[in-house]
Amino acid sequence: MRRLLFLFVVCSIVACNLGAPEPTPQPLPTTNPLPTNPSGNKPNLTVSSPRSGDSFPVNAPIFVNAVATSGEGVTRVQLYANGSPVKTVSSVSPLGDTTLNATLDYTPRAVGTVNLRVLAFRGAISSDPVDLQVNVTSAGVQPTPLPTSGGGGGSSGGGNVVIPPDGVCRVLTNTAVNFRSAPTTTQQNVILTLPASTLAPVLARLPDNTWWKIAYNNQFGWVFGQLVTLTGNCFSIPVELGVTPTPTSPPTSTTVPPTNTSSAPSATPVPQRPDLLVTNIFGRTTISLSGGSVTEPYSVTITNAGIGPAGQFSAVMTVNNGPTLDLGTVSGLDRGQSVVLQRDITFSAPGTYNIRVDVDPSNTVAETSEVNNRGDITVTVTN
Repeated sequence: MRRLLFLFVVCSIVACNLGAPEPTPQPLPTTNPLPTNPSGNKPNLTVSSPRSGDSFPVNAPIFVNAVATSGEGVTRVQLYANGSPVKTVSSVSPLGDTTLNATLDYTPRAVGTVNLRVLAFRGAISSDPVDLQVNVTSAGVQPTPLPTSGGGGGSSGGGNVVIPPDGVCRVLTNTAVNFRSAPTTTQQNVILTLPASTLAPVLARLPDNTWWKIAYNNQFGWVFGQLVTLTGNCFSIPVELGVTPTPTSPPTSTTVPPTNTSSAPSATPVPQRPDLLVTNIFGRTTISLSGGSVTEPYSVTITNAGIGPAGQFSAVMTVNNGPTLDLGTVSGLDRGQSVVLQRDITFSAPGTYNIRVDVDPSNTVAETSEVNNRGDITVTVTN
């Protein structure tokens, strides 16, 4: 009896539950639960160029072409050089794009080896990295070719094109970019969508550099500055004013103000100047010799992208800084008008040839800008 009484007291103290199941522990409540990832799928990432081991000149841009895909949306693609982020291309949609084509650029400032890493992100979830190692040299080598196809005043799609070493200001689209008739997103003004890696000459800009006016396929329009990379000398690009009209307020009074009879001098009208551009050079860029020599035609499109007419001017062509070849004389071009000139070039030896076109080389036409009258194309000739 004493033993039963002792067990009863002990069980009361330690809360014995004779034969009963133990209670299930309950989780502590939380006021800020961590976000969950229902699928956990990483974005898929491929890099088409450059390749590991490629060489590039110092102080020249390296262009990395990447494609990221995810059924739940890719929000951004980032490029790292030696561990530091150097370029980010983001989707214009907060939810991301199922396919995000990105062109990311990096300009090395020292000779040596550079480790490049590319990552695609869906929010905070990253893809598997793509790592590349490129060589930066002081020797003159060709810049990275960009996948693009010809088009008057711009290039994109398949084929190969390089950034011409002519100093002309151009935009390179980092991703798919809307080409608009006016520098605003508040209107239904999309002419077309430019794919990533589109290269097009710049005609004008807004005062705050938020929008850039370009020429593409013989059309003029605007692209948003945060979605493109500028190449060449863009310091002398003119500002285009009055492109976004301000609504006129209704009159608040019908009283006619008194006429000012003082002889104040009238304002001098600003001259409406033209701007001559080489908007396209069309011809074969890869040639195989057979039978000693090959003659190929090259067509040059010249466009007046200014706001005034251009008088008579000439155009010339040179190959690898050789003799000047006459393309002819144009009697004049009105605003927005284009002309196509053609010249045959004979190649008799393998090598790399730079074909350069200069419009109005004697500067007889007073233009808005005098530094964008040149166009280049590189031709590779093999046996």
